Formats: sequence, structure tokens, C-alpha cells
Amino acid sequence: MPRSAARAWSSARTLTDLGELTAQWLEGSLATLPGGAYRGGPDEETSPLVPVLAALNRSGFVTLQSQPGCDGPAFDGRRWQQRAAVMCLTDAAGLQQLTRTARGAGLLLAAHRADRPGPVRDILVTAWGGNGHTGFGGRLRKSHIRREYAGCHRDAVRAAQDARQVTLVDPCWGRDTLLWPELSKLLATVAN
Repeated sequence: MPRSAARAWSSARTLTDLGELTAQWLEGSLATLPGGAYRGGPDEETSPLVPVLAALNRSGFVTLQSQPGCDGPAFDGRRWQQRAAVMCLTDAAGLQQLTRTARGAGLLLAAHRADRPGPVRDILVTAWGGNGHTGFGGRLRKSHIRREYAGCHRDAVRAAQDARQVTLVDPCWGRDTLLWPELSKLLATVAN
């Protein structure tokens, strides 16, 4: 990891700090995520989502995973389908905001904390050739979050571990016109 990125991540102390650095990575001004992951920025499919994802990260949410909705052939000819989805960390107030957004828009919602026991199922967000391929929304254990934020100050790691883990998913396969506009509306109310 470049020294400047390592210094930036090690200086983070709060969820707000982690969100700002994640926004910088999304926008290309920070070389990597913590621990040197994802050099060179987000996947190409994420490019159109960068403005809303960066704004989320600067508004009390730390995005962990996201993908656009799409429906089409994959490289091998099998059908590839995605639901628009985002998973983030936030505080109790952010959880309430995302819950209201999900309920008002008819989005699927998964919300929990790392320290709560019991199984949590992922929401299927990607299918390949008609078979489930990827899920979002399963509970991340504290050990996973510690690895995800390797190189960050222990206060930032603790803040991430104590945060609410919230996932929003568009229930319709291939649609990319509901989740992101709803998040943009939420961000407009947070800014006011």
C-alpha cells in the first residue's frame, strides 16, 4: 500500500473518518481501501454510482459493498442478473433513515449488529445462469471487520464493529432506477 494511503487509513478514528476515506477511494484520490485492498478504485460497473456512493460516505454511512442492477448475458453466454444493492455501516440514526427509505420505497432491508448472535441470511443479489451467485446483508462478525479495516486505528475499527450493518436491495432483478434515486432523495433530506 502506498505510504500516503496507509497514513490516511491509520489516522481514521471514527465512522465519519472511514466514510470520508472511502469516498476519496471511490473518487480516485486515495489509492486503496484499508489493508491495500482494491487498488485502482472500484469496479467499472460502479462508475455511474460513484456520486451517490461518495455522498453516502460523507453523510454518516460507510459503504462496504454495492452493485448496480443489470440483466444480460455473461462472458460465457449464461444469463447474468443483478439486483441493485448497497451494504453500509451506520449509527442508530442512520439505521432509522435507511429503514424509512426502504419501507417507503419497497426495498428489501437487512439490519443487524456484529455483536448479536444467531444466523443471518444473505439477500440474493446476483444470479448466474439461473443459480444464486452472490448475497449481501449477512452479518459481518467483529473478526471480519477487524480484517476489513486492517491498518486503521483501533478506535476506527471499534467504531466499525459497533456500527449497525444495513443492506438495502431492490426486489426487482435488473432494475437500476429505484435504489439509487431513493438514496439520493435521502441524502437531500440529510443535507437540509
